Amino acid sequence: MQKLLLIVFFILSATFSAMADDVAPYSGSRIFWDQSTRKTVFSSGGYSRIIQLHDGRLMAVCESNGINIAFSGNLGATWSSPVKIVTNTNNTPNCVPDLIQLADGTIIVAYNPRPAEPYTQDRKFGIRCKRSTDNGVTWSDEIFIYDAKHTFADGCWEPSMLELPSGELQVYFADEGPYTTSNEQQISMCRSYDGGLTWSSTNRISFRAGYRDGMPSPVLLNDRQTIVVAIEDNGWQGYNDFFPTTVRCTLERNWKRFCVTGDSENRDRTLDLSFCPPAIGGAPYLRVLPWGETVLSWQSKYNHGSTNTMFTAVGDEQARGFKAMSNPFVTSLTDQALWNSVAVIDTGVVVAVGGINGRVEMIKGYPVRLLQAACGKPAVDGVATEGEGYMRSNPSQIMLGTQTGTQTLADFAYDEDSLYFIARTADPTFVSRRGTTDNVRLMIDADNVSSTSPQEGMYCFSFRRDAVCRAWHGGDGSWNETDASMINMKVTSGEQSYTVEAAIPWSALGKSEPPVGQRMAATVEIENVGEDATTTERIPDAQRNASWTYMEFRLAGGTVTDGIDKTTAHDGDGVDMRVSGGTLFISSSKAVREMTVCSADGRIVARKENPGTRFSTRIAHKGIAVIRLTLSDGRSVSRKTAF
Repeated sequence: MQKLLLIVFFILSATFSAMADDVAPYSGSRIFWDQSTRKTVFSSGGYSRIIQLHDGRLMAVCESNGINIAFSGNLGATWSSPVKIVTNTNNTPNCVPDLIQLADGTIIVAYNPRPAEPYTQDRKFGIRCKRSTDNGVTWSDEIFIYDAKHTFADGCWEPSMLELPSGELQVYFADEGPYTTSNEQQISMCRSYDGGLTWSSTNRISFRAGYRDGMPSPVLLNDRQTIVVAIEDNGWQGYNDFFPTTVRCTLERNWKRFCVTGDSENRDRTLDLSFCPPAIGGAPYLRVLPWGETVLSWQSKYNHGSTNTMFTAVGDEQARGFKAMSNPFVTSLTDQALWNSVAVIDTGVVVAVGGINGRVEMIKGYPVRLLQAACGKPAVDGVATEGEGYMRSNPSQIMLGTQTGTQTLADFAYDEDSLYFIARTADPTFVSRRGTTDNVRLMIDADNVSSTSPQEGMYCFSFRRDAVCRAWHGGDGSWNETDASMINMKVTSGEQSYTVEAAIPWSALGKSEPPVGQRMAATVEIENVGEDATTTERIPDAQRNASWTYMEFRLAGGTVTDGIDKTTAHDGDGVDMRVSGGTLFISSSKAVREMTVCSADGRIVARKENPGTRFSTRIAHKGIAVIRLTLSDGRSVSRKTAF
């Protein structure tokens, strides 16, 4: 009997151990920052914001001895000379601008007069705005929005605007005016129903007694039903600093007789600390991606000595659970990145805007959920040749380098025989130390194991700068080295960079043929060996030993399975979708207000406004896509399919 119980115990232990290794795959985008797009927007200035205008141009605003604006007609590659639209007068600097373009085309810049000492009763800390109805060529006289008190201790700060679907315009700001006998601060909001010409009195939006809610940044979520405002909140216990926070309200309620207090269920910390380190800090800024995910920026001294730098993280469609934390800018410990922001432009490109050492810079980032390999047959020669078959014509599907400063561009292709991988790393130092040197690691979960530790079906490859290739396969929680001789690898190394290119036979991944239509997962690491230390850069949140944290990886083309069908028909929500010959056919019981088709890496490949209840559209895209419909009754319907 004891033997039987012991056997049962070991069987159950093994079963529970195996079950513990099964984890739902990671969901959400990671942002790859493209260092080649880092540009100076203003050579002098700070507290900058950028938007994309209806005509496609980018417009930037900053404070620089007044309020300056600039424009870009090529999505940020170059910028016009700054033009001052607000001049400082009467010993009152005008600061911290925000900008918005309304649905009717009117551009509004809001800003914050901040009187300098000696203070006088006639000069108050306030919120003002100017309007342009000719795309920023000319500007109105200054428009009054709000005044706090005349001293710094009882002022108001940092306006940020939001237009609602009804046309109501709101300006949110931090407000100490009501608290003349304490150091407390609330978030206030004023409304305009005439495009910013006149403004209401204030509504109190959020207040934590005894603390300082500040620096609001409002958005309307893609559900078109929820207003979320990112703020800095220094009242969370255990942090002794500001923590990026959100407060929220339904659009229907619209802050009428509604204030988010310190213990409200409508107040949330933003960062998912099971993924993110405690990089606490202030100056948050929030934006919404076209497919619904949210992007947050803030400043923190985390891992950056005594100076602040810029961080970003990706949240879900409800602006919760922010993770995939990253640094957009490569900065030294003596550099400061202050009063930063993010913009979403084009087809979902994130633009990080940083106030770096007294100037304003920008850099583009690409939110990616899915890695793909294109069907092609590159020449394995260690040379990145444009158009030779990788997923991007200039192989650059993966972009790393903001942690180590050594930019790496990587990509995939496949054919009947092999999976191809290429990685180009800009690294001028070639150091060999303790038997190793610079290398790129590729991890593949070929069987969609989605495990917390290395298991059968998981593979790891190291491609070294000195042309040494090593391979491991997972099993029982460990990596076990295996023969790498079947892998065809070429390396080219120069004074400033090196490129590794490899063909990995499908047999080395446990496959007899390309697994088209099957979900896999992959991640990449860059190991930079220096004279004194080795640094490793990873895709945000990805862990080498835990394949559930890898990025979803698929082979483009062929028959797509695993719940993604060529034809998708869904009863119950009144929407039917069908794909045939590259054309999308949609039938809906409710009128469709907007249709958006996004590629797997987040690019918008098609969009229609008010197409009706039955329509079709030709989609010039190959591969997996997400179709999102916004219906006339306010519902959102999303489907995953393939073209």
